[in-house]
Amino acid sequence: MLFKSKHANVIVYSSLVIALVMVSTLAGFTIYVQWKEDSFAHKYRSSIYKLSAEIFRPDLSLSNVLVKLWEDSPFGAVPVFEGSLKNGTKKTITAVTVEVIFSRPDGSVVYKDWVQPFGGQDFVSVGTAFGHAEHTRNILLPGEGMSFSHLLKNCPREVISSIKKKALFTKKGSRDGLVMEYSIRGVSFL
Repeated sequence: MLFKSKHANVIVYSSLVIALVMVSTLAGFTIYVQWKEDSFAHKYRSSIYKLSAEIFRPDLSLSNVLVKLWEDSPFGAVPVFEGSLKNGTKKTITAVTVEVIFSRPDGSVVYKDWVQPFGGQDFVSVGTAFGHAEHTRNILLPGEGMSFSHLLKNCPREVISSIKKKALFTKKGSRDGLVMEYSIRGVSFL
């Protein structure tokens, strides 16, 4: 049987289109599978990070926690969350996340932030310009403690005015002022 040139062109072009569709489908499927693996690995690490915080929270102590205003900041008065963290576990800590929540007595949240006290994780020392830390740490050995400071960025005026009035942070259940709550939400170990 004889092929006409018109038929040969149709065969070649349709074969190229089919091959292109198959290659792009395989490439898309490969990218999707890799994305799912990366997503699963991220969810797994995140759940271990949170679960470690739940398990070891009694052995980690936050103390001397306070919020004050950094009046000399280049951007005006900026709230600073300060405190001390002590490792009471028998493991070396490589990262910690502390959740800070400011809420009204009725329970409505005014501001929420996550503080990561270790070096390179938004660590800020009051008195240093533009967030360059004077002393940073990468690990916290068993039995050691450390102090930290963290700028509360984009903090609403309600929180700033309460800090200025020194009326901030009443006990939970009170009818006036704001309530500050903080807790350890994530921990990773060596």
